[in-house]
Amino acid sequence: MAGAAGHGCSSLGRGSSEPKFNVHPFIRQHPEAVFVHFTSVSEKTDAAGIRQAGYQLSRELVVRSPDGWSAGAIVNIKPNWTSASPRNGKAVVEKLGVNTDPNFVEGWVAAVRELGPQRFYIRESCCPSQWGPMGWRAMCTRADIDLREISTIDVWKLQEGKDVIFRKVHDGVVFNTVAYQGPMNAPGSFLVNIAKLKAHGMGITAAVKNLQGITCRRFHQFCTPHNAVLKSCEPPYHKYFQKDFVSHIEKLHAQHVRDGIPRWDCKIGVDPGIKMEQWAQRTLDSVGCIPTELNMVEGIYSQDGNGFGLGPHEPIGPDKVTSRDYMSNVVIFGKDMFRVDIIAHWLAGHEPGNFGLFHIALERKMSDVLEPHDIPMYEWKDGKAAPIKLESLTRTPLVTLYLRRQDEPEYHLCNEPFSYSAFRNVKKQSALSPSIRYIGTDRTGRAVFDLTLPERGEIAVDILDSRGRATERLLSGQLNTGSHQVVWNAFADPGVYTARLRGRGWETVERLIIPG
Repeated sequence: MAGAAGHGCSSLGRGSSEPKFNVHPFIRQHPEAVFVHFTSVSEKTDAAGIRQAGYQLSRELVVRSPDGWSAGAIVNIKPNWTSASPRNGKAVVEKLGVNTDPNFVEGWVAAVRELGPQRFYIRESCCPSQWGPMGWRAMCTRADIDLREISTIDVWKLQEGKDVIFRKVHDGVVFNTVAYQGPMNAPGSFLVNIAKLKAHGMGITAAVKNLQGITCRRFHQFCTPHNAVLKSCEPPYHKYFQKDFVSHIEKLHAQHVRDGIPRWDCKIGVDPGIKMEQWAQRTLDSVGCIPTELNMVEGIYSQDGNGFGLGPHEPIGPDKVTSRDYMSNVVIFGKDMFRVDIIAHWLAGHEPGNFGLFHIALERKMSDVLEPHDIPMYEWKDGKAAPIKLESLTRTPLVTLYLRRQDEPEYHLCNEPFSYSAFRNVKKQSALSPSIRYIGTDRTGRAVFDLTLPERGEIAVDILDSRGRATERLLSGQLNTGSHQVVWNAFADPGVYTARLRGRGWETVERLIIPG
């Protein structure tokens, strides 16, 4: 590999007259990866600490970018805000883990606003009557976020293109068209999906499920049994559903039971396998129409149980809450919502292969992975990504109601072994060539390089001036196979520079121009 060619010449611009923003370039370049960021919040009631955690992470993940969104773009935020049953006008502390922490959202928005965007929106279909008691309205007022109650209004009373956004579903099973609360899913909008790490009857309520909350009235009733869907909504809504979806769901469920999707034959409890079939298909119909820029699962503290404060534990507090919140101090994120959710399920103590949603997403070609160990993992720390082994991460077991077997307690872990042999999707690293590429800048203006190594080995990354002299060593040592991030404070003297990646018997370069 001696003298391997570089990737041409990149220019490190000083910025345009119009500020633009985007997700960090390393995350954008690696949609196959999932990132974990560890926080250090001591108590779930530490509002300032959680707000700062959201602010700092946002500063690192959203950066200036010449090919990004303009400052005038709509920025949509989707937290998981569902029924937490406040009492006496206040949130119940014992079950704060029902929802994405609003302080995290407030900090996140504050940091993005520093880059220029001023148009922030939150839309949520669930429980608008709780927005005040839970403190969400007050937070949105402080952060200047547009929070409007649209989900209680029939779609034909909303202004299309402004208050309601319709999207046709390609090859839908339940829906043929989905209505979203504007400006969610509006053309040219920037959507950040901030779910919560918590258990629920559908498993772990993470990024995929969270997005059902941006749909309009009647569309958002995803958990309704398949044979009760049309009964639950007025006749004018029926045209948005596939005509044969009830029988189609029944046929698909029977087929998936024969195919051996784990637990799909379950008939115990309020959420049997056929109900999961309807929920999964309806959910996939909708999320297939939603472009997201970043999918996150906020797990500074997490919750087990049914997703609403009920669980297997002894009652605590005046409201006798039987779920439990845990200080898991992790935020999971990436470009691909299915990969993010597979890791979220694993970190919550479950085996992802036991969940039908991921099987059906594979079948519908909306995902291409099932085995969590097939997903490249990185720890995000101090603005940089470093490879990390999945098994090195601490798991927080979150018991769930999901598809209970005959011999299981009502709340359980779905952690039985699953054979992934038929679902392997490992990228052939041996087919890769070593490379170094300039991919953009971080929030502080440092140049970000993406390194690719086909095998583990001793490497060095140097910056050379126009005469070929090494002026700075960015990295040296042993690196594992795969992609790595390296940064350089590129505000050097104007001129032509070369970033050189060198290993045993080979080197490859990327030339850069710093304009005057």
